[in-house]
Amino acid sequence: MTQEVFGLRYEFVYRHGHLMELFKEGGLAACELSTLQVRMLEANQVPRLLPLDIHEVDSNIRLLYRLSSKRMLSHVLKVETFSIRLLAKLMYAIVCTLDDSKNYMLCEMNYVLKDNFIFIGQDWSDVYLTYAPIHIVHDVDESYPAIDALFHKLISHLGAEEQDQLHTWITTHLVRKSFQAYKEALLQLMDEPIQTHITKTDAQSEPIVSSLPETGTGLPKAHWKRDEAKQILPKFEAPIMSQPDPMHKIKQEINKSSTSNLRIFHLAFIPLHQRGRWMAIAIILILVALLWQQYVVTPSTSLLQIIAGTTLLLGDVGFVLLFLGRPDWFNRMNSNREISSNAHNIYDTDKEVKSDDAARASDPLDIQRYYQNLSLHTTLLNPSHSNATVLLGKLPKRDHLGPRLERQVEGVNQIVPIKGEVFTIGRGDSSSKVDYVVEDAGVSRIHAEIVQTSNGFQLRDAGSTNGTFLNEFPLVTYQGYTLKDGDIVRIIRQELTFRL
Repeated sequence: MTQEVFGLRYEFVYRHGHLMELFKEGGLAACELSTLQVRMLEANQVPRLLPLDIHEVDSNIRLLYRLSSKRMLSHVLKVETFSIRLLAKLMYAIVCTLDDSKNYMLCEMNYVLKDNFIFIGQDWSDVYLTYAPIHIVHDVDESYPAIDALFHKLISHLGAEEQDQLHTWITTHLVRKSFQAYKEALLQLMDEPIQTHITKTDAQSEPIVSSLPETGTGLPKAHWKRDEAKQILPKFEAPIMSQPDPMHKIKQEINKSSTSNLRIFHLAFIPLHQRGRWMAIAIILILVALLWQQYVVTPSTSLLQIIAGTTLLLGDVGFVLLFLGRPDWFNRMNSNREISSNAHNIYDTDKEVKSDDAARASDPLDIQRYYQNLSLHTTLLNPSHSNATVLLGKLPKRDHLGPRLERQVEGVNQIVPIKGEVFTIGRGDSSSKVDYVVEDAGVSRIHAEIVQTSNGFQLRDAGSTNGTFLNEFPLVTYQGYTLKDGDIVRIIRQELTFRL
């Protein structure tokens, strides 16, 4: 993942923390840096800027930006819900940062206003921009086209209707090119939704047209006269009843006979997740505390016996939930033979419906299908012809599963198909939607992602706190690593095998 910005190449590295490195192939000389800007960055802690370290080795200068506990904007837009209000909140923070840069004698054209160079913290207004303190020849008003380009890039992550609304809003509210005008327009967009502006303008521009029903008099009928137009059946006209269906009667008798059969209940337990176990323990402790609080308020011997027994019962329930899981009951009807016999008896008495077996035997299509599938049935070999070749037929083709992740869960192979160009893995929450949820402690909301490229699939760590491992090697955040069939991806304690 190496590209260029301001004539510098950049890549992500890991050196006692996640870093983004800006460098030049032949080496960045000291004369290419702005001495005033470098001193201002060293003397002041400029808000909403990525922390910058300047490393010089053998007259080769590299710019290192610390990315710990920060998330790349381009990755966040892929998984989190985005709205017009969040867009206005984000752009307002960016415009304020550019406007305040003059207080630190920084040039607003030196900011890299691209979604893969902008990082955010826990909130959309917690923005961190990339600033390159180098000598760059710019026009005076070149920052405004960069802001507009970023604005249109973010608009593309909204819905089609919201995009049309914002394009119309931009042509009327962002005509004046100044930071103050941009901030006022964005504040108005945050405080009052854009739909309100549209409905207000539409209500003022469109004339009010009455929607009266087209009747002879042009006026609506009174409430007590509206039912007169409805058609009413004659008093002595009986409704036409449908003829009873003989098959429906047969089904009813089969259902009655099947309900009288014996039901066999099988008890199974479904293990709870770690979160479910903690919730069960908390609920049981709360119930026990409430019971004993009632005894403290009104002590008595009978109440003590009841509460003690209930406490033991709740303890048993907690033991079952923790070590076995929640019970799952399912029943199986053990009356297929009786149902079929009853069905044949009904058919014989009515003599109107033929049996399915007779129909299949008389149908030439079913006979042809039987002989076509004969090779799939069990074949009895004659001992006198032990050397004879047995026709097995064509083997069934296995479905191609495609790219996927495999995981062993209590001896059972769990398959997670990889769909789409970007497959995200993490803890997720109400605002961050991921394709595969890992609920272990220490997993970030957006921990890692698998990206489909022209050369195959790549695994990237999405700036997680505890890191991602590929075949037991830690990954550098936001750096792409090619995946091969059989590679093991480890996130905290969960191991996932990549398959093609």
